Amino acid sequence: MSSNNTDESLSTIMEIDDDKIRDMCDMVSRQTDYTLDEIKDKLIEYNYQYTDIIREYMGIKKDKQYVIKSLNQEIYKQLRLKLDSATKEFNNNQYNKSLKELKEDNDVDKKE
Repeated sequence: MSSNNTDESLSTIMEIDDDKIRDMCDMVSRQTDYTLDEIKDKLIEYNYQYTDIIREYMGIKKDKQYVIKSLNQEIYKQLRLKLDSATKEFNNNQYNKSLKELKEDNDVDKKE
């Protein structure tokens, strides 16, 4: 495996032998109904990542990777996540407290 810089992006050149390609084609053909020609085209399109081909066939979208652009962006992201989880926990506690009070009121009403 060797790497080559082109147009400010890092591209990787991989050497894959025919047996490995045949194995990947077999794996994809067992999981999908693609023809052999379609599988070879998809392998090239997906850079020989056969799992991505199967995921695409099954309708599973690939998650976008989060790229940190700056330290402030990451700090605010963490703050938002923390505040969101704290708000969710508070709301759940309030909901449970309200349910408990309603149950107690219903129990008191039934006893009277």
